[in-house]
Amino acid sequence: MSTRQARIDPVFDVSDLKETITGWQVVDVSQPENEVVVSEHTSEKEAIQAAEEFEQREV
Repeated sequence: MSTRQARIDPVFDVSDLKETITGWQVVDVSQPENEVVVSEHTSEKEAIQAAEEFEQREV
């Protein structure tokens, strides 16, 4: 059985020297040499929940 690992990353909009977080991505980092964005979310809370669910899923 393989273990899945996920990371959440903020998505930034950069304008007028300001960085604004516009969303969150869940990234599959199970294979560090082949990271894949598995979902995008509007809130950090949703992204954390999705990452936890992704890690629990059977491979």
